[in-house]
Amino acid sequence: MSFSLRGKIAVIAFGITFLGAMSLGADFIRQPYLGFGDEPGGMVVSWKTDVPVKAVVYYDLADNFSSTGELGLSLEVPAEAADEDSIYHVELKGLEPNTAYSYKVILGDGVESPVGTFWTSSFDLDHFVFTVYGDTRTFPERHRMVVEAMAADRPRFVVHTGDLVENGGVEDQWDSRFFWATAPLIKDAPYLTVLGNHENNAPEYYEAFALPRGGGDYGEEWWSMDYGVVHLVGLDTNALTLPNGFGRMIKQVNWLKQDLAAARNRGARFIFVFFHHPLFSSSAGYYPGNEGLRAVWHPIFVQYGVTAVFSGHCHSYERLVEDGIVYIVTGGGGAPLGGFRSEPVPGSVKRLSALHYIRVTIDGGKAELEMIPVARVEGEKVVPMEHSPWDSLELHSR
Repeated sequence: MSFSLRGKIAVIAFGITFLGAMSLGADFIRQPYLGFGDEPGGMVVSWKTDVPVKAVVYYDLADNFSSTGELGLSLEVPAEAADEDSIYHVELKGLEPNTAYSYKVILGDGVESPVGTFWTSSFDLDHFVFTVYGDTRTFPERHRMVVEAMAADRPRFVVHTGDLVENGGVEDQWDSRFFWATAPLIKDAPYLTVLGNHENNAPEYYEAFALPRGGGDYGEEWWSMDYGVVHLVGLDTNALTLPNGFGRMIKQVNWLKQDLAAARNRGARFIFVFFHHPLFSSSAGYYPGNEGLRAVWHPIFVQYGVTAVFSGHCHSYERLVEDGIVYIVTGGGGAPLGGFRSEPVPGSVKRLSALHYIRVTIDGGKAELEMIPVARVEGEKVVPMEHSPWDSLELHSR
């Protein structure tokens, strides 16, 4: 075993071990949830307890668990592996590609988590589903509605476009609101996210998630990774507002160009980019979008043939096209919904104010993007909607 400064444990599968001395009275504050590991194909299991405590992660092939009811592999996690807030990040390595695994965590005094199931990736994987949504900060009950709808799609992973909570520096907003709302989904689907303005670049944001490596603060302010034939890029639209903002943004732009060029050289079929503030928007409160970032980033997306760009910040859905690049604004995860200008920006195709998420289906050389409505809001009343695609489009690989 080896330990990083963030308490993430890199380990290789081995047989069942035993806890030894047990700590009394410990319980989960955050039930186990998933993120991607540093190793290709690795999976990180994370959780938070009320006190530091030894634990064991039990796991096995999902087929084995289904037939025997047993999880035949385990990892012992010492109490001191947590960060100062008793958050644990344990990376499972040596997993088989494109394979389903089941797992659970048992704390030292016997408190047991539900069993989760996740899928690993493979280099040539080209048939899978993932989901995208954003702006969940205000109403956890509405957020939970969107999460439960997404969970029914059994996505391989989920991407959030920022503004996860009202204030990223307040720990209880993560514990009692965000992680409560996402619990039905993130025990089975690794969670990726980018910074919104409400996260305030707080340490609590970085401590919460196992994100891919990239650059900026903690090496995770912006990031990228491959999942099968898809290349995923997360950027920070708040960089200019942070210390040394101009220099920080130059580093991010240079990193972005190098990353996209490398992805194209590797033969990525699809490139999806995620960030918070939209470059184009017909929103009543954010029209016409972030023009400064647009001038810098849009030409880069065109140059490298980005497949689609996802953002949030505007609490609604909008699909736009500019110079052949598809832009999706998906901010309907639970924040107060917003409206649109009577005259949309050029390139706007469809718009709707509703709780929703985006389902992305990779099918060989094509990607289908579908906006799935969850509910509309009438005053204080939330009215469920049929979870059938309200908008869809098909994109093809380069």
